[in-house]
Amino acid sequence: SFDYAIMEKADRVLVVEAGFDWDDVGSWRAVAKYFKNDEEGNAANCEITTLESTNNIVFNPDGTRIALLGVHNLIVVRTADAVLICHRHQAEKIKNLLGKLPEELQ
Repeated sequence: SFDYAIMEKADRVLVVEAGFDWDDVGSWRAVAKYFKNDEEGNAANCEITTLESTNNIVFNPDGTRIALLGVHNLIVVRTADAVLICHRHQAEKIKNLLGKLPEELQ
């Protein structure tokens, strides 16, 4: 989940009281609602170039362009020290996968 992969590992997180509706962005699917979506259902927080690719979620905090070719229903997450690529239907198993990574990447 987004909480486990990003927020639990962040060392500089602030919380601010605010008067707006809450949305639990505890999954990549929920986070993707806030990304730009193209006509093929690809959601990304960065610039993407796609060809014959649909319903993908791309997260890249540094904004480097990501290119997708002939892929469908994937989650692609690029951080400074790791890249995750998984099928959207496997997203709930990300926590299990992270447990297999070296401790410095968890």
